[in-house]
Amino acid sequence: MAARKRKKIVFVCTGNTCRSPMAQLLLSCELKKRNLSGFDVRSAGISVQKGDVINPKSAEVLQENAIGSEGFVATKLTEKLLSDAFAVICMTERQREYLMDMRWNALKKVGKTQDAEVENNVYSFAEITGYEILDPYGKDIDCYRYVFGLLAAGIPKLIEKLRLQDHAWEKKPKTSVKAPKKKTTQIKTKKKTLSKKQKKESENEQLSIF
Repeated sequence: MAARKRKKIVFVCTGNTCRSPMAQLLLSCELKKRNLSGFDVRSAGISVQKGDVINPKSAEVLQENAIGSEGFVATKLTEKLLSDAFAVICMTERQREYLMDMRWNALKKVGKTQDAEVENNVYSFAEITGYEILDPYGKDIDCYRYVFGLLAAGIPKLIEKLRLQDHAWEKKPKTSVKAPKKKTTQIKTKKKTLSKKQKKESENEQLSIF
């Protein structure tokens, strides 16, 4: 039996150091809280410098909200990641237009553009929530907190838009352990049969009591 594949959800921003890491970790936490499994949540950047890590201010804001980001390393968005993804969520409309072209070219290379099932899976945050997530890079910590709040408010809408509840792996029903049946032992009592003589003597004894 082939192993089930997790559906990849990829958040994309410019450098994968500020916005998309926060979005990735927020969605991962929310899916865990809702007990929805079967997803592989990632993030990537359009223009990534090798060795980049999460922005310290993003890490600080996440920590303030009890979300760890230790070990996070920026990842460059690739054509393979785009074509394999179940959904790609970028921060602005401009990024969406760029990624839609990039994804189409990636699918064209592998001959998937003729497939009737191929459909757009690139969304902007504005398409889902009604507002874009602008880059806080270079701004103060309060700007990062504001961006975090916008992302956090949009995560439930994103889950609804992508129908993640329907795409999650089904939970196996818990098997209840039945308690072993108690054996009931029936004690058979033998009736004592009395002879005519014993019956007579017994009746005499009972009469003598009164």
